[in-house]
Amino acid sequence: MVSGHAQLAGENWASRRMCGIYGMVGADAEAVLPRMSAALVHRGPDGDGWAVRGAGGVGCRRLAIIDVAGGAQPLANETGDVIAVCNGEIYNHAALRAALEARGHRFRTRSDAEVLPHLYEDEGIDFVHALDGMFGLALWDARRGRLVLARDRMGEKPLYHATTPAGFLFASEPKALLASGRVGREPDWAALAAYLRTGYVPNPASAFAAVQKLPPGGRLVLEGESVRADRYWEVAPFLAAPPLPLGLDEAAAELRAHLVRAVRAQLVSDVPLGVFLSGGLDSTAVTAVTRSVGGELNTFALGFAERGFDERDHAALAARALGTRHHTLTITPSLFLEGVRDLAPLIDEPLADPAWVPTFLLARFARTHVKTVLVGEGADELFAGYPTYLGGALAALYARLPAGVRRALAAAAPALGAPQGNTTVRYLLRRFLEEADRPAAARHRAWTGCVDAARLAALATPGGPLAAPPEPVAHPARSAIDALLALDLTGYLTDDLLPKLDRASMGASLEGRAPFLDHRLVEFACRLPVELKVRGLATKRVLRKAVADLVPPPIRRRVKRGLTVPLAAWLAGPLLPFARATLERLDPRVIRPEAVRALLDEHVTRRRDNRRELWALVILQLWHEAAGVA
Repeated sequence: MVSGHAQLAGENWASRRMCGIYGMVGADAEAVLPRMSAALVHRGPDGDGWAVRGAGGVGCRRLAIIDVAGGAQPLANETGDVIAVCNGEIYNHAALRAALEARGHRFRTRSDAEVLPHLYEDEGIDFVHALDGMFGLALWDARRGRLVLARDRMGEKPLYHATTPAGFLFASEPKALLASGRVGREPDWAALAAYLRTGYVPNPASAFAAVQKLPPGGRLVLEGESVRADRYWEVAPFLAAPPLPLGLDEAAAELRAHLVRAVRAQLVSDVPLGVFLSGGLDSTAVTAVTRSVGGELNTFALGFAERGFDERDHAALAARALGTRHHTLTITPSLFLEGVRDLAPLIDEPLADPAWVPTFLLARFARTHVKTVLVGEGADELFAGYPTYLGGALAALYARLPAGVRRALAAAAPALGAPQGNTTVRYLLRRFLEEADRPAAARHRAWTGCVDAARLAALATPGGPLAAPPEPVAHPARSAIDALLALDLTGYLTDDLLPKLDRASMGASLEGRAPFLDHRLVEFACRLPVELKVRGLATKRVLRKAVADLVPPPIRRRVKRGLTVPLAAWLAGPLLPFARATLERLDPRVIRPEAVRALLDEHVTRRRDNRRELWALVILQLWHEAAGVA
């Protein structure tokens, strides 16, 4: 049977390029696909298209970026029996297309995704190795009854799947799977316990028991009753491999070449582009390289009225120096709350990172000017930019103190009070003393996570479904810092930062691209000796050197701050009524109400900064309501 909401490429499609995919292999695919599509309209407001071939169907919602007038999806081979959809961008599609045309393949559109069915015809399921880009893709081979799913190497674009009695379903977001009417909404309580500990749901789990994430660099092949899943690429082995024999100058020059190449590739677009510019090293480096290889550029920054959280001056300095058309958005408590309420219906997986909200607001602001932005994500995890990496090195020295002295210092930590900022000396010192004696991986998670094991046990209702997840285990690596980088590259980056960017940008129908996550740049960075990244208290040494002539000196010398929200003060002030009302709706079968009230009281009276725990619980409840969980 051949059917669909639109016809195959080369005919008159109702949809074009997109940023949300979905599909099903099962008897009633034709009835299910329209419901899945409707759940993803925010990801692709420019159009919708789906097609069914035999027992399988694939579809997409489209945000038009390349071949705006005619980049129809799904896209097919010449005979129409291999069809594909792709969320994201294939940056090397032009080179792939030229090689395929030389081998006799015929193309009907300029869409980057049209290379997929043709490449598959030549190389089978290994076609994913040839792709350079950010993507979640699906390919249905009606001749063989074979479905292939694949996700980009670093996990910039999401892909979820579920196996049910009605068939196999996949989508860019869980909400499309739930909308199918074929996938249950029962929570995965182990995944939600991990969420409360870390602030995110670690892959390959999702918040729903019936739904799984395809991991970064993952590939899944469904053929008949057989389902095979593997990883065609992983980052951890590069951190364990022998280091490259490079000095600082040579490494910086090679890194510069990688970054320029990655930016050039990601500037391919038929619509205006911009950059999210915070005024930090990473986003300024991306902006500087983009200006050096491109033309006029829009940059977008956000800030807060609260001192210690505002980076608008640094962003403006960088924008002036680099000659961009600069736009600034100020986040107030009322605007933040508006963003929370606008995002709430889209929360189909909890994410406790409060920067999700201002990132969404900035994306919505930027969308009035551009359709695509470049961002600096990934640089901190590749080049050891976070203070926690230095904290790990200091903890090794701290461990030389007598155990009694360390116990006394840890006991005295609460006397430092509840400072309301991530970068204050008192805050950092208190967090260090409280966790320094733990094993490296557990200590790192405690410094970056939300609810510690003791507090989770106190919050969980006795006999309820929540139980503490296992402590993290360090990856094999060349050094202690490389092991922490591996933890973050396979956890915090892939399950927090990149989902935050995807959900925030797609919630505003904006596409975000991260040049630092070009896989060749990642492979190179992971094999650099750790001393080229960190020496003493200096971080990201090789990156600072690589862009020394492009980035203004005040920015190049800045200490890492990151996007932090004045959430501690807001939860005790303007956000308190909203937070209290939301927390009171938590299910007492899962979370003890008296424990939540104690957390909130402790925070409001400034006995302890509980913003992380409280916000994780607020988002958990908003997810519970948005997902329709009983």
